[in-house]
Amino acid sequence: MILINLRGNLRVFNKKILLLIFLVLLFFTGIIALTKEIEEILPVITPDETEIITESKFDFDRYKDNWLRPPIWFRSNSAGMALEEMQSRFKALRYPYALAIIYVSDEEIPEYLASYFEENYYVEVRILYKNNEQIRTQWIFRDGNGTTRLNAVFFEPEPEIETEIEIPQKQEAAQAAAQVVAAQIVAQNAAQTAEQAAALEEALLEEYEEEINNKEITILKDIKSRRGFIEIFDDKTFLLSEFRYFEDGKVEKTEYTIKDNLLITASYFVSIKNDKDFKPSYIDYYRYNRSLSLRNIERVFQDDLSLPPATMSFPRRIMDSLKAGVAISEKINLYPDFFGNIFVGAGYKMDFNIDDKGRILGQTLYDEEQKLVWTIQNTWKDNRIVSTTKTEGAITLSAEYSYNKDGEIIGEKNYKNGVLERVVSIDGDKEIEELYMNNTVVLRAVWEDGRKISETRIKN
Repeated sequence: MILINLRGNLRVFNKKILLLIFLVLLFFTGIIALTKEIEEILPVITPDETEIITESKFDFDRYKDNWLRPPIWFRSNSAGMALEEMQSRFKALRYPYALAIIYVSDEEIPEYLASYFEENYYVEVRILYKNNEQIRTQWIFRDGNGTTRLNAVFFEPEPEIETEIEIPQKQEAAQAAAQVVAAQIVAQNAAQTAEQAAALEEALLEEYEEEINNKEITILKDIKSRRGFIEIFDDKTFLLSEFRYFEDGKVEKTEYTIKDNLLITASYFVSIKNDKDFKPSYIDYYRYNRSLSLRNIERVFQDDLSLPPATMSFPRRIMDSLKAGVAISEKINLYPDFFGNIFVGAGYKMDFNIDDKGRILGQTLYDEEQKLVWTIQNTWKDNRIVSTTKTEGAITLSAEYSYNKDGEIIGEKNYKNGVLERVVSIDGDKEIEELYMNNTVVLRAVWEDGRKISETRIKN
């Protein structure tokens, strides 16, 4: 009898368990369905811009299939990566960043790139959008092996502020209105909440979608007043020349000489009026040791210049043949304002000494008669300069730097012939500058964003 009652209780218990499981599954199914429905009506898009995407080798079959056809649309990020292919322009432009890839014929190549095109090249244009606005145009020429032979990128000028409601605002307004109406319908316990909300969303966005799909893509034909660059490569993808364009019309050109996969020379030219009238500036000569590590750069000036801090830049893949892990693509030599300006004339020469990690240990300036003008020596700790000293005749100027944990400079001390003259404390955009005389503070100035906001004389 007890056994029968026990079995009966178990049956009842099992039925309750099954009913509970059924209700739980039904609950979660409802949530999933509701979530999917809401996402279809009012999608929330938060792309991960830190995602690393490795793009595959150039697909010639796809090029042939899409040549002179409508563009292919992708969800993108601020770097212009093709993260995810979209079915339409309308869907792609709902994201903060969208990318359109177009394959074009040689007839559509703008004049400023036409001279670099060859018969066996394939042309791809990538146009990046931010919040529905076209912000960047990229041209890529590839040869028959899929090797990039030209890469050109130009940025659109900042658009003027318009008084009309922008397209993104129309979309946001439509979505907000749909949400309000959907909430009202839910409050009234209407049976067709999702359908009505979706219909309203579709009606409110119809004008936006039509405007988006009919909006033409502008292929950049002119580069005046635009910033950007053009890179020209050989069949081994070594950079042969590059052009850098600035909004004020200035253009910088660099021509590289490569021998046995090593950079031998880099010649720098400048054009002020954004034309082909380039004026030679200086030539860098690169020297290597037996292990193929860069150890010295000799810069010969061809014009009178007032120089910024010395920058050593190397084109991509130049250092591939060097010892792995020791090549540094770019190093900027700290040159404090305390050292004064650098003025050079035609025929001047500057030697840079480089260690096996690509760090500038020192630089020496000679005049046109090859007489010593000054020397600078740097002291490094890891990849940071902790002190630098300039010797010019009987005068020795030095600067010492302190850093925070993020590697940002937070302090600088300046000495003249070993006597402290200046101390600067840096906190973000704010700097406190103190001038010393006989090891005593005599003047304190506060700077913000490069502007002096106060100056106090210290009485002793």
